[in-house]
Amino acid sequence: MSDEIRVNRPQVQPSVRPLEAGVQEEVVTKSSKAPWIILAVIVIVLIAGAFMFRGKMFGRPGAAGTQGALTATPAGASGYQAVFLTNGQVYFGKLVNPNADYLTLNDIYYLQVGPQQGSGTAVQSTTTAQQQISLVKLGNELHGPVDQMHISRAQVLFYEDLKSDGQVVKAILQDKASGTTAPVPAK
Repeated sequence: MSDEIRVNRPQVQPSVRPLEAGVQEEVVTKSSKAPWIILAVIVIVLIAGAFMFRGKMFGRPGAAGTQGALTATPAGASGYQAVFLTNGQVYFGKLVNPNADYLTLNDIYYLQVGPQQGSGTAVQSTTTAQQQISLVKLGNELHGPVDQMHISRAQVLFYEDLKSDGQVVKAILQDKASGTTAPVPAK
């Protein structure tokens, strides 16, 4: 007697059917397709899940869950930002959600250029007249806007944090303390 154990298993023979004169085709049984179908379903579910949650998984700017306040404020920063737009306008304020499709700016100021107030001397020509730059609080314009602005990301060139000891932040803090907008010294 031998030490071998023999198991009688039925041999699975592929079905064969005749096609044309002597050519035969192997028919694949359904049980061999099942693992591939399961694998395909799993891959499709994973791709659909990655597509739906790509913002959370990969940190795509503007995706759901990534909107929020500025995360890291540099040392010496005031909490105010300068937002530079494609039309040349610059707004100063507190940026709330810089990674969203629409940035939200609160406590808004902007620069206004006007003629320098003289000391009573003769009026200078407009080409040689000095210009006075003043910081204006948003909200007192003719159309009466609310002191909050939603800016399309497509219209923003860049934004930067303002230092606490910068001239604009000093003028903003002076305006808040006194209630009057102070001129910003021109350089």
